[in-house]
Amino acid sequence: MCVIIVKPAGVKIPTTDIINAAYKANPHGCGFISPSAFYKGMSLNSLKKNLKQVSDDEPCIIHFRLATHGSIKRANCHPFNRGDVWFAHNGILSIRPQGDMTDSETAFQNIIYPAIVKYGYGSMQMDKAVNRVIGYSKFAFLQGDELKLYGDFIRQDDGCYYSNLRFMPYVGWGRNTRHQSLALGY
Repeated sequence: MCVIIVKPAGVKIPTTDIINAAYKANPHGCGFISPSAFYKGMSLNSLKKNLKQVSDDEPCIIHFRLATHGSIKRANCHPFNRGDVWFAHNGILSIRPQGDMTDSETAFQNIIYPAIVKYGYGSMQMDKAVNRVIGYSKFAFLQGDELKLYGDFIRQDDGCYYSNLRFMPYVGWGRNTRHQSLALGY
C-alpha cells in the first residue's frame, strides 16, 4: 500500500538504510519531488542518485509504490502532477480508476486538481475535494515550496513524516517513535 516520506525544509533526506528499506517493502516504483529536483521511475539506484540534488533547505516528498490499481510501470509511479501541483498518495481510494491509471491519479486528475484550478491551492474547496475521496488514506501535495499533508502521518526523530512504518522491520527501528498526527484540512 505504498509509503510516503515527507522531508520538510530544514531537515535532511532520510538515511540510505531507510530509503533502501522503504523500497524493499514497496518495490513497484519510486519517485520524489522537491522545488529543485524530480525523479519518477523503477530504479532505486536512480532515485538515490537523484535525491542527492535535494538541498536540506527545501521540502521533498518521496514515494515508494506497492501496486494496488494500475500496472507496474513508470507512468503509475508517484508523484503525479498537473500544472505546478504535485501529489502522492498512500492507501486505497474507493473510486474506479480510469483505464490503467491508479486510483490516486484518477482522484487527483478528476476531483482534486479541478478544485485547485478553480479555487486555489490551500483553499477550503481543495480541502473539501480531498475530504470527498481520502477515507483513511494519506495525501501529500507540493506547490512550489509549500507542502500540504492530509491524513495521519507519523513524525520520526529524523524530522521526517511517514505515511506508515510498515517497512520498519527492514531498518530495525524500535518502538521509540514519536507519533504526531498531521491532519491539515480536517
